Amino acid sequence: RLPRSVVAGLRAQTVLVNDTVSGFIGTDVVLHCSFTNPLPSVKITQVTWQKATNGSKQNVAIYNPAMGVSILSPYKERVAFRNPSFKDGTIQLSRLELEDEGVYICEFATFPTGNRESQLNLTVLAKPTNRMEGTTRPLIARSGKTEKILVATCTSSNGKPPSTVTWDTKLKGEAEFQEIRNGNGTITVISRYRLVPSREAHRQQLMCVVNYQLDRFTDSMTLNVQYEPEVTIEGFDGNWFLNRKDVKLTCKSDANPPATTYQWRLLNGSLPENVEVQNNTLFFKGPVSYSLAGTYICEATNTIGTRSGLVEVNVTGRKNSAYPGRGGLGRPKLLVNNQPQALLSVLLELDSLSGYNR
Repeated sequence: RLPRSVVAGLRAQTVLVNDTVSGFIGTDVVLHCSFTNPLPSVKITQVTWQKATNGSKQNVAIYNPAMGVSILSPYKERVAFRNPSFKDGTIQLSRLELEDEGVYICEFATFPTGNRESQLNLTVLAKPTNRMEGTTRPLIARSGKTEKILVATCTSSNGKPPSTVTWDTKLKGEAEFQEIRNGNGTITVISRYRLVPSREAHRQQLMCVVNYQLDRFTDSMTLNVQYEPEVTIEGFDGNWFLNRKDVKLTCKSDANPPATTYQWRLLNGSLPENVEVQNNTLFFKGPVSYSLAGTYICEATNTIGTRSGLVEVNVTGRKNSAYPGRGGLGRPKLLVNNQPQALLSVLLELDSLSGYNR
């Protein structure tokens, strides 16, 4: 039987390793291993590194004081002992590959007390490749349409562990996510952002945010939504009186792409003879007369569609001081959107304004 002091010394002998080690593909890692408190009577005969593979152990590297260093395939060109000795079995594993991940065992063979070993986990990380792509399909706002259209795709490819993909935007769309586990153990994360194209979404920013470990990737795009004109008519201030000069009506349109043609007409009649049409503006030549009164309609057209706006012009016998003048009260900007019932609300509003004049 061994003396108690020897038994206690044997128990104190341990193999120290890192519990976990991690590194990115292509980088080098150091797997530390040392033998503590060796007794003078204990002889270390060999240091062996093994990898646990499918329930068995595969030799990686061996240091034998008598035979020297032996590195086994497929690690021959990538593994080296740092400073092999009876106490230090530390190795360096270079140019990490995904297949290197796993459990590694550092074993010290001693005589006469047998073997001592410890194991560590090696995790191989892979930085993803990130990109954001906008759709090549035109985004067109259509009245009554509720179908969500793909706007952009954000992809974080071949990461390990997988990235977290989010969207930063004021848009009212929705994102869908997909994870693809690749054959080599990496993961590709794909997020697709969809929304119903609208006028409000035009020129809004959409940003893709990818977080991986401590890294952050962002890319953004500005939406280009096409929509038909939204028409307003400016120029009537509610105070067109007899003999007033230099009055005009201008058709304004918010459209993408911009409106290319404007058509003016007078509801239930023809435009006055003293009217000159220049692009989107009606210039009334000479002094104001009662013949200018009526409902003026402007139609603006772009490649998406045609929309209309109207204004009811009334002419008074004299200047009304109750109106602050140009740019003030009673300067309606009215939409009809090609709907006849809109005219009724316009007339009611203008009738109310007329009551204010009296």
